[in-house]
Amino acid sequence: MNALADLLKNFIHSRHLDGELDKARIPKYWEEVVGTALAARTEIRSFESGTLRIHVPEAPWRSELNLRRDELRRSINHLAGKDLVREIIFR
Repeated sequence: MNALADLLKNFIHSRHLDGELDKARIPKYWEEVVGTALAARTEIRSFESGTLRIHVPEAPWRSELNLRRDELRRSINHLAGKDLVREIIFR
């Protein structure tokens, strides 16, 4: 099984799809970090160049998430196994 995993990693890297794969994993990481209920109350708008933009329609939740911004960024990066997210912007 390890050989298959290595083959897939090499294929993804050779096609320069690493960034797209990371981008596709962001919603999973977000839900794992904030929980299903809060993830359902937010919307990931974009993830480009290390900046994650999240729409939070309720002001109290937006304030809470802003206070936890660094903790959330570190948690996502820990799950990703690399410095994937440099900044999180809540609107």
